[in-house]
Amino acid sequence: MNKKATLDITIIISCITGMTLSYVYLDNIERIASLTLLGIVGAVFLLLMFTDINQTHRRKERHDTGKTGISEILLLGEDNNITDTWDIYKKTSIVFGKDEGQNQVDINLKNTDYAGTVDGEHAVMNYSNGSWYIEDLDSENGTRIQRNGEDKPYRVSSREPCKVEKGDIIYLGLAPLKVR
Repeated sequence: MNKKATLDITIIISCITGMTLSYVYLDNIERIASLTLLGIVGAVFLLLMFTDINQTHRRKERHDTGKTGISEILLLGEDNNITDTWDIYKKTSIVFGKDEGQNQVDINLKNTDYAGTVDGEHAVMNYSNGSWYIEDLDSENGTRIQRNGEDKPYRVSSREPCKVEKGDIIYLGLAPLKVR
């Protein structure tokens, strides 16, 4: 339990205690005023506590469904510097390629240094059963994946999806895209 929830509970208990003492020891007008005031204060802090719990739950749920922690795709330059980023939060499918009018791509590499090695619709990444998976779309230059911490990239099949994890580098032709 966090400090704010502990403080809210302490204030609510104090209000209940104050209401009990007011009821037992005060006379009519003072009792009514005290019970009303302490009741309002206690109700406000009870409402605040439930609001905080609900927000914390929603925030945690948003992070838990954050697709195994993957939230963006980074285009890397020659020195592994980041040259472009794409937010993939709340997406369930992403098409990589270069949009030349007829293609429907989510990550468009048309205006990058690597455009010549990327097909119109090069690869697709889908979210399924709590993980991301990538498949090549029979591209001319292929799709490869380099696991985080490994030196050698592996070819991605067009027939069998390959699991993608945070820190992996995906190569669409020669275009390096880091998953973060």
